[in-house]
Amino acid sequence: MNVRVLLDCPCGDFYWLQHSKLDIEEYIGVDIVQKIIKLNQQKYGNKCYKFKKLDIEKDALPKADMILCRDCLVHFSFKDILSTIKNFKRSSSRFILTTTFPKRLSNIDIDTGGWRTLNLQLPPLNFPRPIKLINEKCDEVEGTYSDKSLGLWRLEDIAI
Repeated sequence: MNVRVLLDCPCGDFYWLQHSKLDIEEYIGVDIVQKIIKLNQQKYGNKCYKFKKLDIEKDALPKADMILCRDCLVHFSFKDILSTIKNFKRSSSRFILTTTFPKRLSNIDIDTGGWRTLNLQLPPLNFPRPIKLINEKCDEVEGTYSDKSLGLWRLEDIAI
């Protein structure tokens, strides 16, 4: 994929990604919580790793080769998901790698802040077939979420 710049939306506390060897030139972690951004910048920030307070739904985002949006959209209403994806597309980033549950047969709307499984290929989101699907092998709740995956799409291919 020739990813040189990774935009992590939201980055949270950078807990698991801090242990990953990323072969990239720049990592930009964004989150809406200023306290988390400040702590991440103090602990992990350097010339290649940067952390910024941004609202991924509304604020202008830096251009990246790939946006990682793990375990986030499942907490957003359909309206907020659509706004966020439109904002990702406005950044002129190339790819999105995001959580999806491909074996789910329907999607339900929620209030932002709740949680539910989400199959991004189903209405009302209607993402195309992913370029790649990485099953996370989630064994929580006795395998109830065994289809939890990261799906990779070209942002330009998502008709939102």
